[in-house]
Amino acid sequence: MNIAGKGILLIIVVIAMGVFALSEGFDDDSGQSSSQTTQTIQEEQPQETETTEEAEESSNPDKTSDTQEQQEGSEDTTDGSLGVLHPPAEVRVLVANGTEVSGAAGATLDTLVATSGYNGVNAVNDTEENILEKTYVYYSQGYELDALNIAIIINAKSEFVLPMPIEVPIDDLLDANVLVHVGADLFPGG
Repeated sequence: MNIAGKGILLIIVVIAMGVFALSEGFDDDSGQSSSQTTQTIQEEQPQETETTEEAEESSNPDKTSDTQEQQEGSEDTTDGSLGVLHPPAEVRVLVANGTEVSGAAGATLDTLVATSGYNGVNAVNDTEENILEKTYVYYSQGYELDALNIAIIINAKSEFVLPMPIEVPIDDLLDANVLVHVGADLFPGG
């Protein structure tokens, strides 16, 4: 066999080995990295879709997409995700009492600090005169997952986990990342 024939045979063997390796998959670690790569690619695809939709909308201003309307209704984060879940000791939590029950904020803060290790900033009374019916958990940018976790711990409803309002119901936020505004749903008046 000449050199050209051996080269072609070598190329065919390498291609066959590649096809076999791809069809059989790799060991467990490689399979995980392959699925992570697939997940990363899938996460990047919506961004490309958004860019395409924005280009279409630029060329046709009368056309609006459902995706754009949904995006306008939701809070935008820098990377399009909910953020990260910080270690509890790094999350500063302030609890405000919006109920008639004395000590409701302190009891809630004790639960978060003692059982879950959150960095409890303070327990205070809110500045509003009305009794708060529902418990709200407000979060600063990047702390949405932490706020959702706190809501689970104190049995607050996730639908009342919201971005930090411009006007907070207390005098000083004390650089807290999460504000828990305790309502009568957790501590009904007596």
